[in-house]
Amino acid sequence: MKENKFIKEHVQFGTKEVFEWDSLTISSYFKEEHRKKEAEKEIVDAYMEAAESIYIKFHQQTNPTPGLKVMRTNQMCIAFLYMCRHTIELSIKYKLNLNNIEYDKVHKLKDLWKTLNNNIKIDNEDYNELIEALDIIDNDGCKLRYAVDKKNNEYNTKPLFIKADLILTTTKEIYKFLTQ
Repeated sequence: MKENKFIKEHVQFGTKEVFEWDSLTISSYFKEEHRKKEAEKEIVDAYMEAAESIYIKFHQQTNPTPGLKVMRTNQMCIAFLYMCRHTIELSIKYKLNLNNIEYDKVHKLKDLWKTLNNNIKIDNEDYNELIEALDIIDNDGCKLRYAVDKKNNEYNTKPLFIKADLILTTTKEIYKFLTQ
């Protein structure tokens, strides 16, 4: 790899270099027969942890003290929702892959959820309701990432309010259910 100040393939253990660089993945150190499965789970875990971290930060900003709600442009809420949505998408795909269930390589949560439910019965109304809510917000995996579609049509034209704490809790439940 060409030398680059942002990325490198090796660090010198036992030196201060170890403290200057962060490991991107741990699964790359695993034996080949375990690497793929562990790498897939590692990525799902990373998005779940990111969702939790973002939630904590934006919740502190919008609820600085008990009884006070700050209404503001809250871009972190968009990132939070994307992380939750993506965690669920990757968790579903992880479970499908684990069970050797074929599925269309799509980003549509509702379609993935339906495929999963057709093969593994999941009878949880909260899970279904969150999938439905996320489908309303972002039915194709693009609306939380872009402001406009390929034809320059705006995605978000009406206000929406979310119950972030409940979304996080239910996302964590789905994540644990599908990945444990």
